[in-house]
Amino acid sequence: MNDSILIRNENELNEKIAKIRKDGVSHLHVVSDFDRTLTPAFVRGQKTPTGIAQIREGGYLTPEYPAQAHALFDKYHPIEISETIPQEEKNRMMVEWWNSHLSLIVASGLNKEVIDDIVNKGRIHYRQGTKSFFETLAKHRIPLLIFSAGVGDLIEDSLKFEKFYHSNIHIISNFFDFDANGVAKGYKGAVIHTFNKNEGQVKNSPYYKQIQGRKNTILLGDSLGDTTMLEGLVHETIIKIGFLNENIEEQRVKFEKEYDVVILNDGSFSYINGLIKRII
Repeated sequence: MNDSILIRNENELNEKIAKIRKDGVSHLHVVSDFDRTLTPAFVRGQKTPTGIAQIREGGYLTPEYPAQAHALFDKYHPIEISETIPQEEKNRMMVEWWNSHLSLIVASGLNKEVIDDIVNKGRIHYRQGTKSFFETLAKHRIPLLIFSAGVGDLIEDSLKFEKFYHSNIHIISNFFDFDANGVAKGYKGAVIHTFNKNEGQVKNSPYYKQIQGRKNTILLGDSLGDTTMLEGLVHETIIKIGFLNENIEEQRVKFEKEYDVVILNDGSFSYINGLIKRII
């Protein structure tokens, strides 16, 4: 066992693995966050920017945009991480933040060429072992839902650019609505923010039909909030795996309470790939 892997209760985990294996891959699906879960938290010692940060810091939009976007962050992020503000109020404020930023980014001139430039320059990195992860799930027709409060266009186009995108993948994220000239007009659907990433969002989507009868799930995330991505649908057996990328001593106890397995130090997909192969 690699010492960068923490297992909350090994007997309980082994029972879950045995149950999922007995039920077979036809009863399994995987739900994953994107930023700093499928992608690393650090590259060459530098913290990796999210998709929005890539747009903000890339000099693509108006000169005023970065400062205005940071001002929104400074206003709403303390609310997002507050431990005293009621969740209902936090949900409302997150929608307000995301909509305010959407209006700002549209007014600042976002267009499809920005997305294409970020993707084609290979600025989105993936964790070591993700290629095998995507290929194994596709080979065995195990549905993969990627849930992200980020930019869906960047996620989908990057997966296709890296040849990681397969028919078993479904993405729920914020996709821009571009006009005939490639200029962003808004989002195609409802805003996906930090606290409404849950499977209740998929009930009217084609993905919902794919997972009918798939009662077992592997969940992947990098925050305590990611553990709620399964709220909204009934599951029998869930294995939750969390990446704890930084502030390990401060967050370790909380992560071990919420996740069955915790991968420390911005680790690879080696453990996850081994787990899936063990189940298969």
